[in-house]
Amino acid sequence: MDDKPLDERDDDVADELEDLDESELSREDAAPGSLERQEDIKMHLLKDSKNLLKSSNVEQTPVSDAHIATSPEAPRSLQTFANLTDWLAAVGWRANPFNFTIEAALFVGYDEQKTRLLRAIQEGHKMILMAGPTGSGKTTMLKWVTTQLSKDYRVIFLGKPPDVPERFVEIFNDAFKAPWFLRPFMSHIKNLYHIPEFLNSRLRRQRLVVLCDEIHESDMKVLEWLRVLSDHTDQLTVVLSGLPVFESYLDGLETFKKRIVERIELLSLTKEETAQLVSTRIQSMGGRGDEFTPVLDIIYERTHGFPREVLRYCSSVVDEAVRRRATTITPELLSFTTRKETPSITTTLEQFTPMERRVLELLKMPLTPGGLADLLDLGKYKSRQHAVRSVNNVLKELLQQNFVERAKQDKAYIYSLAPRVKTLFVKS
Repeated sequence: MDDKPLDERDDDVADELEDLDESELSREDAAPGSLERQEDIKMHLLKDSKNLLKSSNVEQTPVSDAHIATSPEAPRSLQTFANLTDWLAAVGWRANPFNFTIEAALFVGYDEQKTRLLRAIQEGHKMILMAGPTGSGKTTMLKWVTTQLSKDYRVIFLGKPPDVPERFVEIFNDAFKAPWFLRPFMSHIKNLYHIPEFLNSRLRRQRLVVLCDEIHESDMKVLEWLRVLSDHTDQLTVVLSGLPVFESYLDGLETFKKRIVERIELLSLTKEETAQLVSTRIQSMGGRGDEFTPVLDIIYERTHGFPREVLRYCSSVVDEAVRRRATTITPELLSFTTRKETPSITTTLEQFTPMERRVLELLKMPLTPGGLADLLDLGKYKSRQHAVRSVNNVLKELLQQNFVERAKQDKAYIYSLAPRVKTLFVKS
């Protein structure tokens, strides 16, 4: 056998084939039968090449892996995708499970609160209040309730309270709308005062459950009419959901406040519930559910079990995995947050000035700088304008430290607490 190295012998075979192609195979004046002879020569050379490969001790690279081993410094699995779609296919997920979507089927945790809420509805309590900071799961809880009630209940879900009491007429007429061919013969609500009579005649043995989200945005007149409807409609339960600050609004509505017989608070998930949330989300998209197990302790520590913050953080981990082209979730992937992370909130709260802490306490409800100034003791300032200027300086500092967020509304900025800061304040 030829003593040349295998790669040189392969080059020789390739050169012979190339010469054959360029000389004999390209001649137009070839003698009869020469084409068959040329093909025999080519097949003979190819056969020799295969025999050389078989007799070599050099391990062959499978064809299916050839496109993967493109970078000697990177593992093969890291070369199989270049974007989120490819990454999802590599890990076996249909989509990013941590996109913020409100789905009752994926609602986990808050077992005690779930039991209390359902029991209060089934016992026929007139008015129930569920309070919690933004992103704590209030809306998802309301959606979950709609899947748990039997046909003995008719449910109306309001994403926001009506802007004026008169909108209740439209809301209830739409909810009890008859088929078009029966409408000429069916009664409908004519005005606000007619609502209790109409509902009592239509409900009979059914119980009506009105789920009203974002109740802290409600006008006082709307709240008064909710109380009237609750008092005069026999089979009506109203579930109110909003920020904790809502109860302070009720100080001027003592009669309304007394109607609330059950108060339920949503705050944050336990470590076990956080793990369940992550696992349920992953399984809903075709994953095993345990992919994030190595980093769950870190996620809980950094999000405090605040549901929306958990989803946001996990989504950032997915983005980082795609960026690094890694299909296994490890603690190293979470190092990206340390570059952006602010100092410990618990430690920093102790270092706030009284003015900064007061502003943070007031921002449990979103406010403009002017709105904040109006809630301060203006007697300490030369004028309201000086107070607004002082508030703006504080907000600028808090914004730089990621303790507050802002959004533009018309010509003004609305400031609110960052989610994890909000959780801490609600706990305290």
